Amino acid sequence: MGDEGPMWDAELEVSLFQAMTGHKPCGINKHFHMVCIQQRFYERTNINISTVHLWDHIKSLWDTSILDAAQDPPFPEVMELGLFSLPFDQAEIIEEIQSSEESAPEIVVAPKVAKKKQK
Repeated sequence: MGDEGPMWDAELEVSLFQAMTGHKPCGINKHFHMVCIQQRFYERTNINISTVHLWDHIKSLWDTSILDAAQDPPFPEVMELGLFSLPFDQAEIIEEIQSSEESAPEIVVAPKVAKKKQK
């Protein structure tokens, strides 16, 4: 197997489909599910394949953008009504971090001095 991934045959595809049982690589948790699919695929085939190659093959089988769009958002009422917001504007948080870094005293670490053994 090279950088292009394995040569997909019927046996490997069946192993992929079995690895996908209970895991759908779409929606908000698609990357988590893909790692689970990768692990199960390895357990079945002993082929260590990257998630990039798995994504490429799955995208060759299905239109994953349509699958993603068909998934319901996890909290639709929150998203639709705009009820979710961060407690501070991100720019304010960044400014606070930068100002605290500028005002923080510089820490100087003294070099270690070898201690002589006492007899």
